[in-house]
Amino acid sequence: MEELHKILEGLVEVSGIDVAVCVGRDGFVIDAASAGSSDTEAIGAMVSTGMGSAESVGRELGLEEMDQAMMEYKGGIVMMTALGRDALLAIVAVKDANLGGIRLQVRRSVPKLEAAL
Repeated sequence: MEELHKILEGLVEVSGIDVAVCVGRDGFVIDAASAGSSDTEAIGAMVSTGMGSAESVGRELGLEEMDQAMMEYKGGIVMMTALGRDALLAIVAVKDANLGGIRLQVRRSVPKLEAAL
């Protein structure tokens, strides 16, 4: 799990990312890294539910498996990415973050995170 934490810390070092959380599909946090004092346990529970809802929409529309969901708020961005069948990555970023750069870093990190799990 040490490798998992290093990967999450690396994501938090990306400009604009405040929180990186690896969450089980049950909503329990596996590991997390944060630039501040965010409640990663609460984030984990909420994004697990959000990811489940987003996946239901895709299934209902016949869009196959979901890779990533993103929600933009006035105060920031939440990105959720599937990590295999049993986990997901949640990213919380500032509102003016470079989304392309963050998506690229997340895409590069997913295979490493899956291997570390």
